[in-house]
Amino acid sequence: MPHETIFTTMAARLASIPFRLRGQRPFTPPQKALILKPCCVSQVMLTTPLLAALHKTYPQTRFDWAVSDWARPAIAGNPRLTELISTGSGGLGQARWRDIKILIERLRQEEYDTCFIPSRSSLLSFIAWQAGISQRIGLDVHGRGFAHTLPVKPASDKQHEAKIYLSLAEAIGIDAALINSVGMEYHAPDLERTAVTRRLIDELDWLGDTPLIIIHPGGGTNPVRTNSKKQWPVERFVRLGNHLAKKYRAQILLVGGKKERPLTETINGLMYTPAANWAGRITLGELGALGEIADLYIGNDAGPTHIAAAVGCPTLAIYGPSDPAVSGPYVVQGPVTALWHKTKTTFDWTNGVTVEETIAAAANLLRQHRSILPT
Repeated sequence: MPHETIFTTMAARLASIPFRLRGQRPFTPPQKALILKPCCVSQVMLTTPLLAALHKTYPQTRFDWAVSDWARPAIAGNPRLTELISTGSGGLGQARWRDIKILIERLRQEEYDTCFIPSRSSLLSFIAWQAGISQRIGLDVHGRGFAHTLPVKPASDKQHEAKIYLSLAEAIGIDAALINSVGMEYHAPDLERTAVTRRLIDELDWLGDTPLIIIHPGGGTNPVRTNSKKQWPVERFVRLGNHLAKKYRAQILLVGGKKERPLTETINGLMYTPAANWAGRITLGELGALGEIADLYIGNDAGPTHIAAAVGCPTLAIYGPSDPAVSGPYVVQGPVTALWHKTKTTFDWTNGVTVEETIAAAANLLRQHRSILPT
């Protein structure tokens, strides 16, 4: 997507004038609706509470989602959705106008009557308008929702992204109690549940008699931006993994994508108790299925952390430069702990989350989950 700049923002504000002069039309319950949120995994996961609120309010409505191939696995098994429409391999950040026009025509063919746009994006506003979707409800920050028929300005007291996205549900009159009752959702495919169970038995000889602890040390990379500072230092993961393996006789399972395999190999090589390393050999669906079984998940500010929390796995999220109050896992009730140190200077892990803090948080989550006692 062409990057939002001061010039595109000014152009969006000017373009919004004729839409504002027409005034807002009353909201009409949708028959066929689209959620336009292409990227990325964590942001898509933080949009699933909005989908849940919409679907519970309008159970007869067909809901589709326009999403990138990168983030597609986050919602591929969601039963609230009928169809997923590809917006390309990654975010629309680098898309050519030719590809954007193809997407617009694809959406036009579907004849949606309503589009929900939980993004601060003038381009997504433009796409929904040009696709001929008559009712367009979306965030309007700094004029970027110029073509929305119902522009939504989030209340200043809303900080978390999921709550900001849920502002769209508030704007169309969905019951506040329902909005407050929904959290992130993830549905692991049955085939991947079966595959994970078989692998745990065949490869690890794990039968549930010892704690299963998943560690995802990667993250910070997606089609929109890369921020390696989101990754907790390797040596701290090593110390934490050693502690958990020794104290709880836990089966440590390292996970991640193919590009994160060298990272997990380094951690595994430094641990005195070797862990199982499935990085590069596991899908997001399998990770979600693992989360349904595991006693604890530990990870950085990354999409897989949101998936683990969404399936109810006790989750320890380690945050560095980002504030979990803004982008942390969003659950209504669930065993989730996010650790973070606020800093007034340029972020550095020197003053970030310590191993001792994670040990204490992990012990608390394990105790709550299965009353696991140290050996």
